[in-house]
Amino acid sequence: MNLRNRRMRAAALAVPTLILGGLLPSATSAHAAPAEGEPPPKIELVLDLSGSMKENDAGGQTRLAAAKQAVGRIIDTAPESAQLGLRVYGATYPGENKAEGCADTQQLFPVKTMDAAARADAKQRVAAMNAVGFTPIGVALREAAKDVGTNGKRRIVLVSDGEDTCAPPPPCDVARELKAQGIDLAVDAVGFKTSGAARDQLKCIAQVSGGSYADADNADALTQNLSTLFRKAWTTYQATGTPIKGSIEACADAPMITPGQYLDNFTGGRDLYYQVKKRPDQLLQVSATAVAEEGYGRGAGLTVQAGTVGSGNPDSWLRQYEQSVGWANVITAGARSKPDDKGARPPNDIGCIMIENKVTDAGDMPMPVELLVGIAETKAGATTAKEVPVKTGPDAVGGFSFNSATPIGPGTYKQSIAVGEAPFWRVDLKAGQQLTVKAGVDIPHDFPNSITAGWSVKVFNATRNPTTCDAKDSSVVKLIQREKGRFERTCGPWQIARPEDAGSFDPNGYAVPGTYYIQLQVAEPPEEGMGLVVPIDLSVEIGGTPRPGSDPVFAFDGETAAAAATGGNQGQAATGGQATGSTGESGKGQTGKDGEAVDLPGKSASAEDDDSTASKIALPVGIVLGVALLGGAGYYGLRRR
Repeated sequence: MNLRNRRMRAAALAVPTLILGGLLPSATSAHAAPAEGEPPPKIELVLDLSGSMKENDAGGQTRLAAAKQAVGRIIDTAPESAQLGLRVYGATYPGENKAEGCADTQQLFPVKTMDAAARADAKQRVAAMNAVGFTPIGVALREAAKDVGTNGKRRIVLVSDGEDTCAPPPPCDVARELKAQGIDLAVDAVGFKTSGAARDQLKCIAQVSGGSYADADNADALTQNLSTLFRKAWTTYQATGTPIKGSIEACADAPMITPGQYLDNFTGGRDLYYQVKKRPDQLLQVSATAVAEEGYGRGAGLTVQAGTVGSGNPDSWLRQYEQSVGWANVITAGARSKPDDKGARPPNDIGCIMIENKVTDAGDMPMPVELLVGIAETKAGATTAKEVPVKTGPDAVGGFSFNSATPIGPGTYKQSIAVGEAPFWRVDLKAGQQLTVKAGVDIPHDFPNSITAGWSVKVFNATRNPTTCDAKDSSVVKLIQREKGRFERTCGPWQIARPEDAGSFDPNGYAVPGTYYIQLQVAEPPEEGMGLVVPIDLSVEIGGTPRPGSDPVFAFDGETAAAAATGGNQGQAATGGQATGSTGESGKGQTGKDGEAVDLPGKSASAEDDDSTASKIALPVGIVLGVALLGGAGYYGLRRR
């Protein structure tokens, strides 16, 4: 495969010393958002109800009671669109006849969407479960595969406290057999108080099928880790917005957009253009997030710029370039225009937004791009910031995109993630406040050795631009390598400033009050480490005192922006990085019936280039050992994960 010249230049500029980094895909993470109209995955929970589940060693209750608690939590928290079923084994036959006991598996409720009636029915059936029989894991897996069908994405989540007692068929061989039926079927497994051969068997089932494995030694761990596996199966990076098709030619034939969040696609190697209206006394924010299913390699990037249309690119209002510094599932860049912009006023206050595409090439599949556009008044009192209630306790589990980031306040938050997930949280900050983020992960003893793996803590400012974590440490991860145990990383403390503050206008810093985002992940793990469930914790400290005066409040929906444009105080606006209101209203004039995107004037992306984005996507190795190892070329080998 060939790299474009611009890509080669970007690679050659890489620092020829040890550089580590990057974002891993969220399970939501590990894949890009499902295509519009794609059904959610079908998931069946397969639960061990063999006689050993009556052991009273799960924190003051039986294993069966703990399992009922965990399954109830899954039923309660399943998304409305989730397709969920439950199969059990060992639930009905208490005798000693092996042939009969090894055929003891039933589907307790079929795979279906979890509306209110389905949830109530499922919980009643779970409450009536009993544990009496054998452990026919292999047989139950085969039946579960029939339950989820043969089409679309499918997952089986197995919970067992022991080894199969009915082989043949050996459960690991069944898992290989199921995986051979198609790439869209995987088996996740939770070992509940297992060890030795039983644990090895469950890990084998997960590994050979492309699933995840987690241990659970008590009721709380079972609930948490089972929830992690279901969240991983249900959620991807949720690229959202009003469908729109920007021009790939120039500003002249670009669609006019108003404040809101839009969803476009990079096609071929073409840039995207949009028209936007902004008075000189208003501030403009533009943020773009490109979402890749298999990730970006070092050197892939995008540029956000906006301004008046002249002889060159429109960048008189704002410009920001961001390049992947490791393996990433999103590349995001954003910027705000400066206050009191004295630049030339365009006719009718209409300028141009350009998203420069250094991600895809001709022949590549379209790649989703979120475009967030906001307007703020420079005069005080035009709008008021919307207060977003924060989440606490179990409800503070991280989201899987900027849009679904979980709002939190100061405090410590704990959860588990599957390696490969990259959850998001959001914190609203005002000028004068100070942010410190500290996060840790506990790496288990059986985590595979790797010189590339590391613990990544990433903070994005209110324009969704990645910020510097530590002014004294340029590395982007804390290396795990061959070590095990506790790993921590601290970002900050950072003082939130205002753009007009002397020396504060740093696009990679904290000179933009508003919504900040935190993303955590185990970065660049080896293949055999993907899906392993690990506990993490996040501590957020917010110090300082908000400064007197008004921070710019950006409106990210058309109605609020219209009120702001007339100087009214109607409605509320988000404080910086969060799209609010109905994005469906934002794109009027650019979208068709029922939100369907409309082709706009201009040429569609062509295939005149024969390059491929494969050279820019999926660089799982986030280190460069410099001139000594690479002959001074500063070049990275690229491969698809």
